[in-house]
Amino acid sequence: MIKSLHIRNYAIIESLEINFSEGLTVITGETGAGKSILLGALGMIMGNRADTKSLYNEAEKCVVEAQFDIRTYELKAFFIDNDIEYDDETVIRREILPSGKSRAFINDSPVNLNVLQQLSSALLDLHQQFDTLDIHNVSFQLRMIDALADNKRLAAGYEEEYRQYVTDKRRLENLIHRNEASSKEVEFLQFQLEEFNKAELVDGEQERLEQEIAVLSNAEEIKRTMNAAFQYLSENEQSLVSQMEELSIRLHQVSKFEQRMQRLSERYDGLVEELKDISGNLKKSRANRV
Repeated sequence: MIKSLHIRNYAIIESLEINFSEGLTVITGETGAGKSILLGALGMIMGNRADTKSLYNEAEKCVVEAQFDIRTYELKAFFIDNDIEYDDETVIRREILPSGKSRAFINDSPVNLNVLQQLSSALLDLHQQFDTLDIHNVSFQLRMIDALADNKRLAAGYEEEYRQYVTDKRRLENLIHRNEASSKEVEFLQFQLEEFNKAELVDGEQERLEQEIAVLSNAEEIKRTMNAAFQYLSENEQSLVSQMEELSIRLHQVSKFEQRMQRLSERYDGLVEELKDISGNLKKSRANRV
């Protein structure tokens, strides 16, 4: 039941508020007094088309707001389904901005016109010329049959059961989807495990393979450096090994004159032998990489 209607900046109305009693309310007046404008404002609440031509002052927005007592309408399910806060004293508001855009609210929650029309059609009946055409509307026919058969309580029970069915069905579909996803994950993990088992990995193999990759990736630089080192140690005309051998001979010659020089000569010979060994290893490694 509508309890009040507030209109601001609509048609010829700058601001108006009407409070309705619980009984019959009759609004009368001469032609042009504004009766149709009130119906037009109610049409705004019902989701009818609106434009800036309806503005009393085109620089300000138009607001039409109606308050309803819906305790006996059993509409809680509608509010739950549309994620709107329920209140026995429900307020529907429609706004037209100077830009031409319109907005609709139910208990201060923004809604689209489709939701607004669904709720307002359950709260308001505007009987006008050609309304008899509604008899061809299936939804209207069902509402009339339910009203005549006094199916209100039965329909409410069905709606509750159906809502629970939809909720349970959604949960079941979600569980099925999660189960399928889990099965795919298990299959993938099983595949990975089998691949690991086939690979027969051993401790330290990753480090060894990474080392091999590093060697192969830098093979050209390694080869070039080894060649340069071998050339410098042994193959050049003035190679390091030949120069050190020459110096070794001279140390041997003077070591017989002083015991301290003999010890140094022996240590020096050890260095020469170490360089020869390094040179030999470089030669072998170079040959293996040719």
